[in-house]
Amino acid sequence: MGPIKLSWYHFLIPIVFLLFSPVMLLSFRPHVFPYVVAVPADEPSLLSPVSPVFSRAPYFAVYDFKHNTAIFVANRFVNTTHEAGLHVARLLVRERVGVVIAKNVGPEPFEHLMRRGVKVFGGLANNVQEALTKYNSGQLTESGGPTGFSKTFTVK
Repeated sequence: MGPIKLSWYHFLIPIVFLLFSPVMLLSFRPHVFPYVVAVPADEPSLLSPVSPVFSRAPYFAVYDFKHNTAIFVANRFVNTTHEAGLHVARLLVRERVGVVIAKNVGPEPFEHLMRRGVKVFGGLANNVQEALTKYNSGQLTESGGPTGFSKTFTVK
């Protein structure tokens, strides 16, 4: 048996894999920030009432406590017929949200948010600004499970 002849690609493939695998691994799980809070809102305003539903809320107020800035993200999944809650949860994770304050969160989006490290808080508030103030002062409690319902979730 003679010596094994190695070609240029035998060396290149492991180098490429080592260089790009950390980038691929990091891209699968975006970082969430605990100081970025999302609240479902009926209108794009801090004085808007908190939406009673999570996945069908027309807007999400995304407030950054570190920089004291608010942006309003339009929910393009309001009229989606299938898995709206999961789409909304993914949207909020892409916005780097670390905390969600909502009245009702279904089982699928709740599970998705929890797996991504996003904390879900419940509580009563008249408007978005009041919900953010209550969260910042520690008056809201963290949800231990889903508080809403889903079309695909069945109770036995």
